[in-house]
Amino acid sequence: MKKNNRSPFPRFLQIPWWLSVLAAIVSYCLLKYLVPQLQFSNSTIEDLAIIAPRFAPPAAILFLLLAAIRLYDSDQSDTTNDEEDKESFDR
Repeated sequence: MKKNNRSPFPRFLQIPWWLSVLAAIVSYCLLKYLVPQLQFSNSTIEDLAIIAPRFAPPAAILFLLLAAIRLYDSDQSDTTNDEEDKESFDR
């Protein structure tokens, strides 16, 4: 039987929750510490690199919210599977 998956996220955003947490950590560190240290030849990109640390917390928060949603979804599907197993066992 085909599983009906009605997630509000596209398939490429349906990564495991722990990978989203890892992406939050990496994006925060990159935006906060690495990007401002890079030297760019274009002045516009240099200006963006200067303000990159301001975008570090929102980027990390977005990944953490995605992780929370994915963790909630996986926990809900585990609970549903457990209930189905109990029902089939009782029959």
